[in-house]
Amino acid sequence: MIVVVGAGAAGVMATIFAARAGGQVLTIERTAEGGQKILISGGGRCNVLPTQLVPERFVTDSAPHLMRGMLRSWPLAQQRAFFENDLGLPLALEADTGKLFPASNRARDVRDALVGYARALGAQFQFNVSLTGLEPAADGWTAHTTRGPIQASRVVLATGGLSVPATGSDGGGLRIAESLGHRVHAVYPALTPLLSDPPGHASLSGVSLPVRLRARAGTRVVETSGGFLFTHRGYSGPSVLDISHVFVRNRDAAIRVQWSRLNALEWQAVLARAGGLVMSTMSAHLPQRLVAQLMAEVGVPAERRAADLRRVERIGLIAGLTSYPLPATGDEGFKKAEVTGGGVALEDVDAKTLASRKHPGLFVCGEILDAFGPIGGHNFAWAWATGRLAGAAAAAH
Repeated sequence: MIVVVGAGAAGVMATIFAARAGGQVLTIERTAEGGQKILISGGGRCNVLPTQLVPERFVTDSAPHLMRGMLRSWPLAQQRAFFENDLGLPLALEADTGKLFPASNRARDVRDALVGYARALGAQFQFNVSLTGLEPAADGWTAHTTRGPIQASRVVLATGGLSVPATGSDGGGLRIAESLGHRVHAVYPALTPLLSDPPGHASLSGVSLPVRLRARAGTRVVETSGGFLFTHRGYSGPSVLDISHVFVRNRDAAIRVQWSRLNALEWQAVLARAGGLVMSTMSAHLPQRLVAQLMAEVGVPAERRAADLRRVERIGLIAGLTSYPLPATGDEGFKKAEVTGGGVALEDVDAKTLASRKHPGLFVCGEILDAFGPIGGHNFAWAWATGRLAGAAAAAH
């Protein structure tokens, strides 16, 4: 019997492909129904896939070529065909973001379709069961659980990381993998909102706009673009989440914001040809509350006309518009992180099967592995691809 530990995105996909290959599969899950991150993703809509994979934006402390091979093992077109043809779950494109959602816009439909399909293939699920230990046995493995021991010929670890612990992620699988001799890169919250203490921009809470961000940590530079949201405690939105791991891992990282698509030279031209108030000119490109804040910080009076801007004011405004230092002081941690950075070193598993290089009959997939991607469905693509690899290989061995 194959035991899959975890009924999240990677675990349920491993269950499906192990069962499709003829394996007798039992999946244990510590929550009451599984797939909790599927249910909360995309604001309850579930961003199933991106329309285009960007492997170079994935982050790993392991060999990048291993991550790329695992990610590309199941091409996006084939993943989409699986959801639409095998599961009967049509996907719809959100054109302005390049994300694929279920046409119903219901995350529950995704979770239920996956679990229902696995059950139709003969897989069994046990919910409210936690793995407490895992040890090699003469004929495979003994999985110690809160309901007693389970004998398995093969085991797939798909326990996730530490992000959003309310969904059942407690890091137990990482601890078990490490106890079995696997190298585990230090874990950290990724894709998490940033905090500012004191909250100097609390008055802008709720303001959102597209921006460009650049984070520099030593010689490493990471750039992101997309939505930015001021919160009452700090900053969120896709651009912030995608760059947060740099700050989480290095509190000295400097994050700078370009508040619009206009660069310094373009802003200079806009201000030079403007005939009215600076406030009105800037507000044509940015939210007025943000404009007022930037002008106040630079010391430009609200009634200042563009033609009357002093040189020092112009320089200060353009710097604030195109290279604004984001005063982040902390992050929301695993509680609000969408994924976990770090994890089981990719070198410790076979890149084509995800079989452990330390123990025969053990497979590892999903968030527990040392890799994560940007928001927008990339981490589901990772979960689906690695879950498929591990499940199919577990049934074949």
